[in-house]
Amino acid sequence: MAPLPRPLFYLICASLCISTISLIFAILIIRVSLLSWIFPIAFILTTLYHGVAFLMSNSASEIETPDSSYLFSLPNLASAYLLTVLWTAVFGTAIALTVLVSSIGQLHAPRGLWSVIIPSVSSFMEALVMGSIAVLTHKERKRIIYASKWKWRPGHGVAASSQWSISNQPLVSK
Repeated sequence: MAPLPRPLFYLICASLCISTISLIFAILIIRVSLLSWIFPIAFILTTLYHGVAFLMSNSASEIETPDSSYLFSLPNLASAYLLTVLWTAVFGTAIALTVLVSSIGQLHAPRGLWSVIIPSVSSFMEALVMGSIAVLTHKERKRIIYASKWKWRPGHGVAASSQWSISNQPLVSK
């Protein structure tokens, strides 16, 4: 088993906890506006992303070496950045709902103002955690690519590619 790097594992666990809290409190205000349906969508996509990351980390041991970039592939990295953008949009939606409920009074929150503030705070924290996951995944991908660039490959030695290689041909032609 090729486990996830320790900081990435902790960030994924934190992300799952924060997105669950965000979903629970968003369900309380789901009737406030149709825009609040972005919370369950973001939660489902985040849970799928983390589930795939755990499956890839557990199945990578049979397929690849520990320093391979299978877990840190470009689609996985793009998904992390897209989820960061999605959670930022969720935060913007939560802030808009909070403003509409509190200051303008155009919408009414069934459980009070705190039921709109908590999803705002938790979606902001989730956007930060997903951004950290994306940056950490990007750094690990760059490290793996750099390490594989300098890895010794059989058949690509100095004698095979050097212009100073010794050959059996005479230096002076007759």
